[in-house]
Amino acid sequence: MTDLSVRYMGLRLENPLIASSSPLTATVGHIEQLVRGGIGAVVLKSIFEEQISGEATMMARYGADYPEAADYLHAYLGADYLKGFIDLVSETKRKTGIPVIASINCMGRGKWVEYAGRIADAGADGLELNIFFMPDNETQASDEIEARYLGIIEAVAQAVEIPVSVKFSMRFTNIFHMIQAAYNRGARGAVLYNRFFEPDIDIEDMEYVPSSGLSTPSELHRSLRDVAIASAEIPAVDLSVSTGVHSGADSVKAMLVGARTVQLCSTLLMHGTQVIGEMKSFMSGWMERNGFCCTDDFRGLMNRKERPGDPLLERVQYMKTFPAEI
Repeated sequence: MTDLSVRYMGLRLENPLIASSSPLTATVGHIEQLVRGGIGAVVLKSIFEEQISGEATMMARYGADYPEAADYLHAYLGADYLKGFIDLVSETKRKTGIPVIASINCMGRGKWVEYAGRIADAGADGLELNIFFMPDNETQASDEIEARYLGIIEAVAQAVEIPVSVKFSMRFTNIFHMIQAAYNRGARGAVLYNRFFEPDIDIEDMEYVPSSGLSTPSELHRSLRDVAIASAEIPAVDLSVSTGVHSGADSVKAMLVGARTVQLCSTLLMHGTQVIGEMKSFMSGWMERNGFCCTDDFRGLMNRKERPGDPLLERVQYMKTFPAEI
């Protein structure tokens, strides 16, 4: 009998499959469906810093002539938005019993950090910070941007007693430095990687249009090497792979390179909650065939510590990909 349970940021999960922040984790009803399907934990749909702070465009216009009224609306709308999120946290915990990780999409430090404590008090087991600053001019130096990230992480980690993870983007010169620096400031987990809205272009109308928001299995390879290195070099940080995890085989790959959990979104949206059971069944069968009783038996067996100097892990150029002659 195989044991799929894992520990992630000190939390015990029945299995390593986490439903990532998405419309599927925005209501208790949807989350209950995920639980019936066998999900190990959920990351609630992100609450946005701008909404917590009540920074709506209409209030900016309103406040020009009525600053006192604008201040009232700023506080009221922010509090109302937060209350809805806190209710979701507490009701999800009450009705499901699985680990619940809250998610905040944030851009800077501010009064909203105080609300992180209220989210923890509502029963959230962990908090995932979804941070991204898009450089849009030549004056923004990389060290300044990284300092903003780390300032947010430190402020939130100091404000709550529950474990904090950070969902990173791939757009860092040295992601391993950022993971270590985040850990030094209180983060206990790192999620690799975040997917953002990316525009496409309609060449007939010459307009920007949304590109597909769903991932594909081919995107998994973007995380595997980095997780293999990070799990070896920064073992104190619990890693979770997001983007490109569509099958049980994908989950096994992620854990072989050192991830403790994987986060699912696109595969759930495309195939429904039945894919959770299929993935768990595949993982159990694979473990039995290979003589592994629990996930710790194989997690990290293919990271850089276990495979030092592996040429396919270390190589980043194309020499091994294309034939010498065409």
